[in-house]
Amino acid sequence: MNMEHFEIYSEKNRIRGRKYFANPEKKKKKTILMCHGFAGIQDLFFPQYAAKFSEEGFDVVTFDYNGFGESEGTAEIVPNNQIQDILNMILYLKRDESLQGNKLLLWGSSLGGLYVLKLAALTKDIAGVYAQITFANGLRNNTLGLEEEGIEKYIHQIENIKYKEIRENKKLFLPLKRLLSDEQSKEFLENYKEVFPELMATKLSLSTIKHINELSVDNDLASIHVPVLLGKAIKDKVNSPMEMNFIYEHLTADKKLLEFDCGHYEIYVGDIFEQGVQEQIHWFEHI
Repeated sequence: MNMEHFEIYSEKNRIRGRKYFANPEKKKKKTILMCHGFAGIQDLFFPQYAAKFSEEGFDVVTFDYNGFGESEGTAEIVPNNQIQDILNMILYLKRDESLQGNKLLLWGSSLGGLYVLKLAALTKDIAGVYAQITFANGLRNNTLGLEEEGIEKYIHQIENIKYKEIRENKKLFLPLKRLLSDEQSKEFLENYKEVFPELMATKLSLSTIKHINELSVDNDLASIHVPVLLGKAIKDKVNSPMEMNFIYEHLTADKKLLEFDCGHYEIYVGDIFEQGVQEQIHWFEHI
């Protein structure tokens, strides 16, 4: 597998990425730009996808958002900033001589899945999308099961946190294991704490929750006109499978929904990974 490191600047910080070049015997003149999710890094899971995709003739690009992994900046999840990182990456890839003439395909997982759906509605540079284990509306996803009174109380609590920031210039930072408190996330962090210690060391502001709550593609889905493949984990406890159903039902473009009998993080490993990646290859081949 032929791989090359590269870097660009996004919001004045150096963003580092990798280009995995297509198997020349199967080259398809298509580039897959992979966008990871909440606090993810390109070293985590992406190399195994890149190996599969590049072997089948796709050029593959991965990168780290501002402040994460190999990129410069402060580790902070502000969705608009991370979407801008992706837009800057798209502009760079359009001008990259080694990828000239390629169709651009977006691949997004979890929070990154919402990003690529939003971008598919905003830019004409994209030929197709794969989005897995994501959500359409942050507040709806994060308050699933709560009654109206409970939702109002939840919103008020988050508002109090943000108020403290703007009133006293004090941010409350918590490690990922406190922010990602569901059982699937806790197990995932425990399993990978020695392989990727930076994951355990990452601390994020509690106002991150407010940013996620404000995210929505509810009104963008009907504006997506490129083919969209979706991957749902039926036992997902991080992002509700109902959100994946909502996305599928409200898309008007060519679409397909894959359903995997697994939890949020199991989609990246073992037989589920192998099954999923073959479906993705087949989908992208026909775009």
